[in-house]
Amino acid sequence: MGAAENLVVDSTTDYAKRVESGEVVAGPWVRLACRRHVLDLQHGSERNLNWHPGCAEHAIDFIECLRHYQGAAAGKRFLLSAWQRFIVGSVFGWYAAEGQRRFRIAYVEIGKGNGKTPLGAAIALYALVADGEAGAEVYSAATSRDQAGICFNDAKQFVLACP
Repeated sequence: MGAAENLVVDSTTDYAKRVESGEVVAGPWVRLACRRHVLDLQHGSERNLNWHPGCAEHAIDFIECLRHYQGAAAGKRFLLSAWQRFIVGSVFGWYAAEGQRRFRIAYVEIGKGNGKTPLGAAIALYALVADGEAGAEVYSAATSRDQAGICFNDAKQFVLACP
């Protein structure tokens, strides 16, 4: 690798490289996702895949402008952890040659109490208002209407708490 290849220009790639190097401990599926990211940076163009770090960072920056609305963090910015940045960046930073996002569906499995719903609400808000899709629609599905409403309520409260 040349010196230019060692430069990290975005938080998504930084996380992927830190997982690959073993600096960040991760499970097998996360390690594979990070490996895919790094390999696609090197060879993705052969498969018409394009990495747009600016698009990834735009989504991350949007989410980090949101404000928590309850608990000890109320009023503070929603700062994403490195693993959350990797998820958001991966979804919104990879594109096919035709200009469509590479990932239209993402399966994210996160343990209880780690902020799945607020992260999902923040991603939904970005997709709804800041992703540049005309007439965007976002849906929240769950086993009950009340459960699905929790994500909607989080999104609503983010908007109300946002300066």
